[in-house]
Amino acid sequence: MRSGFLGFLLMAGFAAPVQAQAPRDVLLEVCNQTGFAVAAAAAYRTTPAPPRTLRSWFMIAPGECLNGALNGVVGEDLDLHVMSGSWVWPARETAQTYCVPADATLTLASVPPCSANRRARDFTRLPVEATSRRGPGGRNFGRVVHRIHCEDLGAADAGLCPGAPVDPRGMAAFVRELEVCNNGRGPVPVSAGQVTTSGGLEFQPWQALAAGECRVIYRGFPRDGQVLLAPGPDSLAGGGLVCMTDNADGPVFAAPRAGRSEACPQERPLPGSYEAVVFGAQTGRMTMFAGQ
Repeated sequence: MRSGFLGFLLMAGFAAPVQAQAPRDVLLEVCNQTGFAVAAAAAYRTTPAPPRTLRSWFMIAPGECLNGALNGVVGEDLDLHVMSGSWVWPARETAQTYCVPADATLTLASVPPCSANRRARDFTRLPVEATSRRGPGGRNFGRVVHRIHCEDLGAADAGLCPGAPVDPRGMAAFVRELEVCNNGRGPVPVSAGQVTTSGGLEFQPWQALAAGECRVIYRGFPRDGQVLLAPGPDSLAGGGLVCMTDNADGPVFAAPRAGRSEACPQERPLPGSYEAVVFGAQTGRMTMFAGQ
């Protein structure tokens, strides 16, 4: 009797790993709670072997949930990547990086170095939950649930995410970054600005770059994909000429100036100049140089 009970325990112990390796369908429920479309990709095992199958892309409209099924999933986890514009979810430590093509695919997942038509993307490993819903083959469906929120991003991006502009596909536009490097031998004041809706010019407070320093002086969504760079009063040989307010703590307002010989009025006493930095449709960062 005792040996028979021991035999039952041994059989149960072997049955559990075998059952865990049996394929099942997994319901993928990704809810997009942002104001723009997001794209999701999943990597999962379909055999007991380590290599994973990659499936991309699932497009999810704002305010909607993806309610699809991945067939023949083996194991208790899958890797998920969700992106829109410059942003990636889940915004936490990644489990694996895979090479993902831009178009829809169902193929074996590969790791970097990536071929020319694929891009390395970070995935996060998520557990597959058990459900009581019976699926094909007599196994219950698994389920992976994930919610996409703006507040899941880092502090700076969480503030930019609500109300972010969208591209022609409905996805978030790329966040634009303007980096300026000082190639001179001394400090250089720089400022980033934009054309306002009224047609005026408004610049941020001056920032001093030390010799040899590079710094991102603008990050956001500029109107018409254009940022104005003013690297200190009259430090540019070309570009637009302006008269600027001398405001160290707040916005610097400017008005066009006809020529370098024109005197600036008292309300905008600083003669300055600027050049327009235009971002391409898929360009997230531009680097400019200042100093002499």
